[in-house]
Amino acid sequence: MRTPDTSELLRVWEQGTGEPAAIRALLLMRAAAPEADGDALAHCNIGQRDCVLLNLRDALFGPEIHCLTDCTNCGEPIELDFRTDDIRVPHADPGGSYHTTAHGYEVQFRLPDSADLLALEVERQAEQPAQAERRLLERCVLDAWTEEGDVEVATLPNAVLSAVSQEMGETDPQAEVLLEVVCPECSAISPAPFDIVSHLWAELDAWARRMLREVHALAAAYGWSEAEILRMSATRRRAYLDLIGG
Repeated sequence: MRTPDTSELLRVWEQGTGEPAAIRALLLMRAAAPEADGDALAHCNIGQRDCVLLNLRDALFGPEIHCLTDCTNCGEPIELDFRTDDIRVPHADPGGSYHTTAHGYEVQFRLPDSADLLALEVERQAEQPAQAERRLLERCVLDAWTEEGDVEVATLPNAVLSAVSQEMGETDPQAEVLLEVVCPECSAISPAPFDIVSHLWAELDAWARRMLREVHALAAAYGWSEAEILRMSATRRRAYLDLIGG
């Protein structure tokens, strides 16, 4: 993995603004691994993807994470402070297939990837959220059968697909990180999901907007081009900003 430079990060931010999370994640992955095949990145399972993004987050902003969540019991905002290593867990190997048995059905499946999430996004735009979630699971089912013979994926009961979803979570725990949160107000303990894609993108957005303000201030003061300013080190830019009171 490599650390993208300032110009590359701004391009990623520009391209990903207004796009769904699955596309933003792929843009970030490609910036971190420009030599990798784009199709291969799209077919990394979600745990692999999130592991790459945790490493990228370390390189860009360090390992300390500060964020907010709300207590599910009383609604009180809760501050969370942890390190990326605290939420790193083993992710599933690429390209594997898995098996589960539920309600008399045998199901062979693979893990979801970014290509699946992009397809899910299309379903959501068609205002079919329940169908979209089912379609995501159906896309990942490779084969299904009972004692009577093969079963069409589209006819699988929801309870069977729910069992497949649960097995996916156990197989690839990095894909869904749940933090155990204790509310300081009511002492309730509840799980809080942490999504590295949305968190990293929020940090990138704040960074990019701050960077553009710095470029604007220095360009207005000295007449330098954006490219010239972005080629400067952060220390040098900060020194010039101090001189103009920026």
